[in-house]
Amino acid sequence: MSDFWIPLETSPVGRRRFVPFGPFDFHRLPARFTHRAEHSQHPLRVTVAMSFDDSADRVRVDSVTLERTDGQSVAPSDMTRLQLAQVVHDAAVKVAEPYGWAFDRRHPGGPLDDDEVRGLAQIYWYEYVTWGKPREQIMAAFELTRPSASRWIRKARDRYGLPGPHQEGV
Repeated sequence: MSDFWIPLETSPVGRRRFVPFGPFDFHRLPARFTHRAEHSQHPLRVTVAMSFDDSADRVRVDSVTLERTDGQSVAPSDMTRLQLAQVVHDAAVKVAEPYGWAFDRRHPGGPLDDDEVRGLAQIYWYEYVTWGKPREQIMAAFELTRPSASRWIRKARDRYGLPGPHQEGV
């Protein structure tokens, strides 16, 4: 969750159709949803309409409305405060069916086993689709250094396929 944006409402739009994503169809989120939030330190309110983009394997932002709650005009500094990626991630995490696994590293500091590589792929997909930070989440979940995380992300890409900059041929 963002330290600055307080969620007001996050809800699916239209029929509550959930779309599966990821290599195991383990994750699902609404095909379309909206999110409204207020800034905790500035008189700002944001409304974001989003949908799942099958062609990009990611949440797509369809529209963003930023307004000041004090009647003033929106300034460039307000746009900087928006931090759209964090707002989208917060919203998508609220409406996505949560990934429900916990990690107990069997051999902390050692190589990952097959189940852990599969879990790594699930985390990567979830974070990528929801505009999160896949590498950082993997580093935290598995207590890996950045170089180790990169190596295991490559292994997960080879076994299960990953979206984004780690896609095959990219």
